[in-house]
Amino acid sequence: MSKEKITRIPVNDMDAIYITSDEGNISFLLIPHGDNDLCFEKAKVDPLIQISVTGDASSIGFAAGETRHDSALSMSMKFVFQEVIESGDEKKIITGLRSPEGIEANHTVISRINNRGVRVYTEITNKTGNPVTIEALSSISLSGITPYCEDEGRDRLVIHRFRSRWSEEARLETRTVEDLLLEPSWADFGVRCEKFGTLGSMPVRGYFPFIAVEDTQEGTVWALSLACSSSWQIEAVRIDKCLCITGGLVDYEFGHWRKVLDNGQSFATPEAYVTAGKCDLPTACDRLLDVQKSKLLPNQCVSKLPAVFNEYCTTWGEPSEKSIEKLLSVINGDDFEYFVIDAGWYADSVKGWQDNMGDWNVASDLFPNGIKKSVDSINAAGMKAGIWFELEVVGKDSDALSDTAHLLTRDGKVIISGTRRFWDMRSEYVNRYLTEKVITFLNENGFKYIKIDYNDTIGIGCDGADSPGEGLRACIEATKDFFRKIRESVPDIAIEICSSGGHRLEPGFMELADYLSFSDAHEEKEIPVIAADLHNLVLPQKSQIWAVLRKNDDLKRIVYSICAGMYGVLCISGDVTDLSEEQRNKAREGIDFYKKVSPIIISGTTKRFGPFQNSNRELKGYQVSVRYGENGGILVIAHSFKTEQPVNILIDIPDGYKVIDKYETADHSIMTGGCKLEFTFRDSFDAFALLLEI
Repeated sequence: MSKEKITRIPVNDMDAIYITSDEGNISFLLIPHGDNDLCFEKAKVDPLIQISVTGDASSIGFAAGETRHDSALSMSMKFVFQEVIESGDEKKIITGLRSPEGIEANHTVISRINNRGVRVYTEITNKTGNPVTIEALSSISLSGITPYCEDEGRDRLVIHRFRSRWSEEARLETRTVEDLLLEPSWADFGVRCEKFGTLGSMPVRGYFPFIAVEDTQEGTVWALSLACSSSWQIEAVRIDKCLCITGGLVDYEFGHWRKVLDNGQSFATPEAYVTAGKCDLPTACDRLLDVQKSKLLPNQCVSKLPAVFNEYCTTWGEPSEKSIEKLLSVINGDDFEYFVIDAGWYADSVKGWQDNMGDWNVASDLFPNGIKKSVDSINAAGMKAGIWFELEVVGKDSDALSDTAHLLTRDGKVIISGTRRFWDMRSEYVNRYLTEKVITFLNENGFKYIKIDYNDTIGIGCDGADSPGEGLRACIEATKDFFRKIRESVPDIAIEICSSGGHRLEPGFMELADYLSFSDAHEEKEIPVIAADLHNLVLPQKSQIWAVLRKNDDLKRIVYSICAGMYGVLCISGDVTDLSEEQRNKAREGIDFYKKVSPIIISGTTKRFGPFQNSNRELKGYQVSVRYGENGGILVIAHSFKTEQPVNILIDIPDGYKVIDKYETADHSIMTGGCKLEFTFRDSFDAFALLLEI
């Protein structure tokens, strides 16, 4: 083996490790700061930038069609320079590479003080003198896993991913490297690749753009998430004794993405957020959330959370001036900051509301005095008014359907997903049209909250670019630019991003939002499980959770629903005008408790207890989450599921903590002492919440 140069650069509580071979290849890995006696030289140097172009050779070992990892171009990219730039609280490590043909690439790592994750991206520039067609380009490539043993690390490496389907977001999947057939072969030959990702304009459909690798013997976790709002991919690749993790935009085979760069033209990838720590998986996830925290806007750096009322699960798409006035007889600013008018305000009197998105005309039969009359009534009740849009789509019953010149096409045909077509968000005409229909509408009517929904996907991509995948990427970037335009153009607007629940819970979209719809599991019993799972991936201060109250709910069910809402931003809906005084008082008690503990929801870390739920639709046992607030308080949220007999639960807590306040209906025999919290669930589908302080 050739002699290799190892460079170690501190980045907060981690070290960035760069290994350069005699041939000029250079690799990248993060490790916890100060770890020594590591086995870096047991495998070849795997390039920190994975890139491939049309006409490029794939790696030997049956890689063609499966992965572009270690393509001929990747292996030809040689180290040119490395510089470390420190400015204020930020440090940048820029590593420059160049191919013999003249493709230049910069690999950039950005860290900020007190931030336990780093941002990584790649920028390439074509200086070959001719156009080149990029067919694969990584945002991040970590190699050398695991450096804590001399062999391949058999029986110690596991891979964590989060699966996601409609109304079942963020389900953890953990599998061994061996189970995924990622062991090297007897001859260290034959590429092993576990490739996954999401295609289309719903980036969380199947998987979250996340992976973690855990060395279970060393107690070290490497984790990364992609801020990629269009089609993305992640690969776990193995040829020799080390595992490599690569992620970024989809490649041409997987997602029909390729892009032509003219001579002198540059292109930057989406960012990846990366961390490494001596910790468990939930802590590694929390470390990655530091990056999202660092990107909060000034108005999002809050000390308390609002309670939101959304009338969707009250009217089910049939809001009106009359129904809103009725709701305002019981809903006011004493309990809620926002009152959101959801889908249906634009309904056609004949065709209905579900398929005429795109025209965005207020239904005069539903709002005979104009929608501003309802906004004024909401304001008079002490709340800010919100409104629902699905602004990127055109429904089959809308007049806009005929405007095919401005709809997305693929192979010259308008893209149709179910009953929806899609605006070409790259179009200046569409931008002007939506500016009038959305931004002007918001300002003229005094709305201070917009819920932006998105309920189908365009698939692999669209026309108008070098490839369908590049068309998709450009359209999504134009969509995000329009979201930014809304924020810039509407004073004090709050933006909620929804996509049939959680299909856009991806960092690139999440950072544009004040609030995020966690799921479409509107009133299901699995809400606390989904909401708790999302603590690994979403800042709780943005995760908006339904608590739908029904007139037939007993007090136990009301407490169950509102306690589930305390995993994030509480959003009430349902039969609120039909609740009894006892039911209404119990709900208000829960809202008051939520507001009291909201500083802990905003700033804290969560530890979860209870059995893994094999089925979210048939929950068994219990779930307890203990959130340790940065202010010293502790929030405990406990739910029982199906159980045949009383369940006594004992949980470790720090010494000296006592129950200061609680929200419950039944007696749970709650006791603290001796560094323990003890309580009993006697009924199925029961819940309570506690505030603990010293």
